[in-house]
Amino acid sequence: MPFGLPLRTTLAEIARARQIAQVLARNGLGFVVATIGLGRFLPPWRRRRAESDEQAAGRSIPQRLRQTLEELGPTFIKLGQILSTRPDILPQEYIVELSKLLDAAPPFPFEEVQATIEAELGRPLGELFARFDPEPIAAASIGQVHRAALPDGTPVVVKVQRPGIRRTVQADLQLLQSQARFLERRSTTLADYGLTEIVQEFAQSLQAELDYTLEGRNADHLRGLDLGMNVIIPQVYWSHTTSSVITSSDLGGIKLGEEEALVRQGYDLTDLAERVVMVYLEQVFVHGIFHADPHPANILVCGDRIGLVDFGIMGYLSAALRERLGDLLFALARQDADEMVYIISRLGALSHTSDLRAIRRDLQRLLVRYYDMSLEHIPIAHLLADITGVAFRHHVRLPADLTLLARTIMVLEGVVRRLDPSLRLAKYLEPFIIRVVRERVSPRRVAADSIKTLRDLDQVLHVLPRRVDLLTEQLERGELTLGIDVRRLDQALSRLEAAGNRISFSVVVAAIIISSALILRGGEGAAVLRLPFTDWTLSIPQIGFVIAGMLGAWWLFSIIRSRGL
Repeated sequence: MPFGLPLRTTLAEIARARQIAQVLARNGLGFVVATIGLGRFLPPWRRRRAESDEQAAGRSIPQRLRQTLEELGPTFIKLGQILSTRPDILPQEYIVELSKLLDAAPPFPFEEVQATIEAELGRPLGELFARFDPEPIAAASIGQVHRAALPDGTPVVVKVQRPGIRRTVQADLQLLQSQARFLERRSTTLADYGLTEIVQEFAQSLQAELDYTLEGRNADHLRGLDLGMNVIIPQVYWSHTTSSVITSSDLGGIKLGEEEALVRQGYDLTDLAERVVMVYLEQVFVHGIFHADPHPANILVCGDRIGLVDFGIMGYLSAALRERLGDLLFALARQDADEMVYIISRLGALSHTSDLRAIRRDLQRLLVRYYDMSLEHIPIAHLLADITGVAFRHHVRLPADLTLLARTIMVLEGVVRRLDPSLRLAKYLEPFIIRVVRERVSPRRVAADSIKTLRDLDQVLHVLPRRVDLLTEQLERGELTLGIDVRRLDQALSRLEAAGNRISFSVVVAAIIISSALILRGGEGAAVLRLPFTDWTLSIPQIGFVIAGMLGAWWLFSIIRSRGL
């Protein structure tokens, strides 16, 4: 029995891997099956059909990828949504297509909803709620939402997680992590992009999204900020909230995507677009925390206020990152490519493969496109797409929250331009950038930075004499050593070890061949072995040649399989 659970886990992973391979092949992505090593889970005839599927498909590869992720379920839908926030990793055409991913699913039965709520909250549904609508108002891959009322009559919405979703997601994450490690070993390009780190980051994000208590804390955090009277954030009722159930106040209101209903209620769409933009820019540049899923269904118009719901994805910008972002846009307005490269390097985003001169050249070409344009007239969504495109080409890893902000702004601009096609986001961005720059050069900030610099200098002056004495003593005793940090040393050693093993193996095979030949030359007495008490004889050289041939064939096959030729 001790091996039962791992065995079941392994069999489940194999079944899931086969399903993923079949969906990829069916959608014309047979080359992906071969690249990521899932072909071994398909029968030979299905592998051959995968190639013809790819040629027959009339859709682009990004379109096929989006449909594949939708078919594979919640884990892969969330993966696609997170990848759509990383234009520094994927080309723009993939970002556009993955942004269309629909996190929708058929609702699950009310009986399962009731069973989950009662198991999580420990009381019958009738005691927990005075009213509970069995028909969901929204259903997604991870959970679905119902309207209800607390015992005191307060209207609320209750989001309930799908039964078994955690187990499904966990199995998919384990498979993704194992495949990421496999691909990094086979591709230096994917290793440069840090594929395992990306998958690990995704796994942490998705596991956090499965915990509704984190979503509740995000809502409370945003609700506690001074966002002004124009914004309303739902209240979380913690007595009716667990990791799988979250209950919050029902804001009512009209979804931002329901333009016709808004017009019927007498709302000015242009005014609404401006108010939504100001709500988000204040979150980003004033508070450094923002609602990172500005889908039209997550933004509500509640009378004269804008309501936000669904806080599973939040972005956080430190004060330093907000300053760098302001500096970057300010440098853009001044057409200063050198300053832009310097700011990007200050972000800590350059890898050891980044070519600063090539980045500066591409940024200079980008600036020509926006030459003589004021910040007010710059199309922010296009600009961010261009900057992240440069990052992608040069393997520049932008901070995750910065790329999340870029995606949020691009999605937000698309949403508000449905209300007002003439709206330019940069028009409302300029005052916030100027505010950030003014804060940088304010007397209070300069004084604070000066005090910090003097404190750091004082620490250096205290440590420096002791370090000089220690260095002098080591020089006198001849004990001075230099430490060399070789990048990717582990990979180099692993390849060197593999090469050494192959050489050793080839020497052993050669030794078997040579010794068999020498025994053969020694005549029949040396070459033939008679088994005791029988009339059977064995030809030692022939056995040696057969063993050497089998080992040599296995050795050659392993080299070809690892693409070592």
